[in-house]
Formats: sequence, structure tokens, C-alpha cells
Amino acid sequence: MRDQISNFTKKHINSSKINRFWIIYYAVGVAGFAIPYSRELFTNLIGLSIFMSIVLLFLFHKKWDAGFIISSLFVFLGGFFIEAIGVSSGIIFGEYQYGEALGPKIFHTPVLIGLNWWMLIYIIWQIVQKAVTDTPTQLLLGATIMTGYDVFLEPIAMATNMWGWKGQIVPVQNYLAWFIISFIFFSIFKVSKNSYNNPVAERLIVSQIAFFVLLNLINQTTGL
Repeated sequence: MRDQISNFTKKHINSSKINRFWIIYYAVGVAGFAIPYSRELFTNLIGLSIFMSIVLLFLFHKKWDAGFIISSLFVFLGGFFIEAIGVSSGIIFGEYQYGEALGPKIFHTPVLIGLNWWMLIYIIWQIVQKAVTDTPTQLLLGATIMTGYDVFLEPIAMATNMWGWKGQIVPVQNYLAWFIISFIFFSIFKVSKNSYNNPVAERLIVSQIAFFVLLNLINQTTGL
């Protein structure tokens, strides 16, 4: 089955096309959110976009060993249950609730949020492994990038009904939690000796960050 998927990918899809697709897709997304008439439609597509991105990452991942599968399941389940505890208690990240943009929920928490944690950890781990070689720096750099990513994400998440904070203020506690949890998840990937080079991963994260930066500018000037 794995060979059939790999052969299909090589025959019909290549990384250059997908990397161009990320740029076009997120550029269209910026336009869609910027235009009031199409904003609701694009908000409803957020969950589908996350799922599609993960499927494409899977198609181009090659090293499916036990360490990768187990550590990925740990991050997915860990991310989901940490968020579920956070939503119900307000202890971990602060007081927040999920909206409807991320799709079906269990324990008031979208199932996709666990996959989103995995996706970010997966991509950023590839980047930091290329950037530095010593373990402490890899873990600290990875957690710092993850937290920086969330800084740009939070205003857009609130504006597009992904989630909302009590008083519409993101607490510092949230960013500290992102840093610590990310550090732990990167440590799991390190212990599992995960090393890979997914050719469509880095362009995806760059496109997402550019997307959030532009939407933040639009939100600050005209509102979303």
C-alpha cells in the first residue's frame, strides 16, 4: 500500500508543484479573508485546509519507522488532551473556548487541534535540525519558533472564530505554555531519533507565517 501511494505521488504530484501550490493557496486565502463577502466561506474552510496540509505532508514523508509513528502519535494525542484539559480548566493556557472553525469536537476540543500540534512540531523539527546540531539549542530554538508562530496566530484565530479568550486578551501564560509544551514535544522527537527531509514542509510553514502576518495587517487596518 505504501509503495502504491509513493508511486502515485511520484507520477501525479511532485514537490515543486506543491510548493507553488502553497504560495497560491495562501495568497488566495488572504484575498478571501480580506473581502467581506467571502470571509465566512474561507472561515468555514480553515479545518479542511489543515487536514489537506497534513495529507500532503504524509504523502511526501518517507521514513515511516516505529520511532516516528510512536512519537507522532504521542504528539497528536498529547496535544489534543493538553488542549482539552486547558479548555475545561483554564489552568494550562488561560481561559479560552474553541469556536466552530476547526470542526468536530470531543471534550469541547476540536480533533484537528491535535493534528495541528503534530504538523507544527513536524515541520519546525525539520528546520531546526538543519539549522543547528547540538540538542539543547535545537530544543530551545524549536520551542522559540513555535511560540513566535503563536504570536502571529492568536489575533487571527480570535478574528476567524477558531478560538476566543476571556476578555479577548491573550495571557502571557499561553505563550509560556506553548514554549514548555513544544520543548517537551521536540524532546520526544529527539529521543525517537526522528530525522527526515520532507520537500514540501518548509514552504508550507513560510506560507502560513506570511499568511498570518498579512491577515494581522488587514485586521489592524480594516478589521476581519
